[in-house]
Amino acid sequence: MAVSWLARLAACAPVPVFPALGMRGEEALYRLALSPEIKLVDSPRHASLLLVAGGVPPSMQQALRRVHDQFPAPFTTLWYRSTPLVELPRAAVTTVDSLDALPGALVESHGSLLRNTVGHSPRLLPDAPPHPWQGLGDDGHGGEGMMGGVPYGRPMAMPPTEDLRDGLALDVLTFRLGPFFPLWPPGLEAEVILQGDIIQQFSVQSSPFPRALAPVFHEAREQSVAIAALERARARHHLQALFHALHLAGLEGLARDALRLADRCPSGDIALLAKWFKTFERRMKRRGFFALHLPERGALRQEQAERLGGFAARAAGIDRDARTEDDGYRRLAFATITQQAGDTRARWRQRLAEIAQAFDLAARAQRDDMRTAQTDAVETPRGAWRDSRPGGTSPLLEDLLPGLEWGEALASLASLELAALSPWPREERAETQMGGAA
Repeated sequence: MAVSWLARLAACAPVPVFPALGMRGEEALYRLALSPEIKLVDSPRHASLLLVAGGVPPSMQQALRRVHDQFPAPFTTLWYRSTPLVELPRAAVTTVDSLDALPGALVESHGSLLRNTVGHSPRLLPDAPPHPWQGLGDDGHGGEGMMGGVPYGRPMAMPPTEDLRDGLALDVLTFRLGPFFPLWPPGLEAEVILQGDIIQQFSVQSSPFPRALAPVFHEAREQSVAIAALERARARHHLQALFHALHLAGLEGLARDALRLADRCPSGDIALLAKWFKTFERRMKRRGFFALHLPERGALRQEQAERLGGFAARAAGIDRDARTEDDGYRRLAFATITQQAGDTRARWRQRLAEIAQAFDLAARAQRDDMRTAQTDAVETPRGAWRDSRPGGTSPLLEDLLPGLEWGEALASLASLELAALSPWPREERAETQMGGAA
């Protein structure tokens, strides 16, 4: 009786879901973050449902199995536009193709799990330590005498070098994260060496999945398009990026408000959107968002900023924007905005300035029905698209992140756009107004 009552009580709470994002899975994340029925969590150990959203390459399926086996039993899986792992029994798998049906499918799967009417996901990997140690070594603890080996499954504290920042000889921890780590871009996998909380080495093992842009940016490479539509899509892209940074900072209410504002960008009243954004920006400053990013942390050198291009280059003082070459933008008196520091804080100030500028340009262009005049160069949110699309730039992290504390590194990474642009546009859907002013 007590177990039944507890199950009914649990069914009334938001569903704890861990999202493993594959290729083109971001829209599922943004949809669920605004659903009051869903609670997205950052660790598989805090969830009862695994959501795999988007395609997972065969090379990353083993990593997905490792994520799968970290869930506490009982749990089940739901696959959104993704192919389930072949080892999973059909009774433990639910597939969904509709974005609007996704929250309801997760709630139903959770209820079935609590009622014990759906199959539980089994473990897929052998239950064995990655570094066997029991009974090995001189004294049966895996090591050789007092040192060496991996006693108790962990290497002895024998730092090869002094700490990069303060010279202390702290313990060294080597680990891999990704490609489904929720606090950095989907697909990115890296081997990290920490000494204390300072990154000593950051080695990229796989690059982020290509990022799909709104269709209007692809259309602008083929024909003249409405400038208002381009700028609305630009503002939406930057607001979605801001969601990740605010979530990382623990500002969950502001993070959801950024997504609500982004959700209204394609068709909302532009004057009202600009007004909401000004209020939202003031709230960000009052909540101390910029104080969390110390000066000079994650600063780009000149060649790094030029390689990244786009807003990251402009945040480092590089006055370069393909919109200055378009007669349509010239008639709107477009002027490039820049910062100077080139660090994490400057990149977020640049993004916010470009969102405000996008709303202003969209309002004036919509009033006068202004359109682009060229197709050979389009300024995307990721950078200029000329003869080829902007490519991936994740290898620069290997030079940028060492020497930073772990929290500073995560914040710096969140402020960058590292994924290559996808050759296919993002699939558009009918916008759902989520309710509540941003």
